[in-house]
Amino acid sequence: MAMSFLLPTPQILQLEVTNDCNMRCGICMRSTSKRDVGYLKLEDYERLPVEEFKEVAFHGWGEPLLHPDLFRMVDMASRRGVKTSVITNATLLDRRMDELFESKLDSIAFGIYTLRNRDGVVENVRRFAIERERRGRRIEAWVDITILPWNVDEIPRIVSLAGEACLDGVVLHKLFSLHNPSIGVLSSADVKNACEAARDAAEEYGLKVYCPPPRTRPCRVALSTLFVSWDCRAYPCCFLCEMGVGHGNVLNDGYELIVRKHKGFLRGMRESAVCRECPW
Repeated sequence: MAMSFLLPTPQILQLEVTNDCNMRCGICMRSTSKRDVGYLKLEDYERLPVEEFKEVAFHGWGEPLLHPDLFRMVDMASRRGVKTSVITNATLLDRRMDELFESKLDSIAFGIYTLRNRDGVVENVRRFAIERERRGRRIEAWVDITILPWNVDEIPRIVSLAGEACLDGVVLHKLFSLHNPSIGVLSSADVKNACEAARDAAEEYGLKVYCPPPRTRPCRVALSTLFVSWDCRAYPCCFLCEMGVGHGNVLNDGYELIVRKHKGFLRGMRESAVCRECPW
């Protein structure tokens, strides 16, 4: 079948340096995770085929800034000519600000889905913006917003935070709630209203707004990205990691075999019960 020749090799390595976190967000899959909590060893990271990818995105089901060697890993990837990005909850940003700006990090996103009880996060994002201007260190900076059934009214205020801090834009994405039905189902109207609210608020600041693209199968995320957990196991995506659907261990099985397994999964993705229900 022609599709087998058209499947791309993943260009983004989504690397979970830890699944430990300093927050307990009800929407997170960590609330139902059965995996052991751990940290990627630096010696294991050095063996990963980072150079096979165009970008390493340091995030997973944990807070990357908890990892003491995060920015060493960033710089190691940069030396191999690979773009680097981090998604963080921004609670620890103040403690690692110097390391961040002294590293070769290309892009950072602050995951904020509510401003309730987030005064420290807001202050850290504003401080980041001040430091970026003061140091003249050009790091792309975004706010990443999970759309929820109940947070549409908050989205303009979150966008305004990004605008006032002179960040580069906001990214909205759909909620994955299959692990916890009590979170509520996100309707197409919710997504539409959230995007309209974000664009209206962003217009004042000239911010870029990226809304969720239409759902496709095979999905865009799995087509472009390989997810690797802190223990070097590879999965089609971060959601299927928690569902136990994996490709094996990158260090033991090798990059080429893992990629073949990944493409094999993509060809049969429509047969996956989780993927059929996934809103992404």
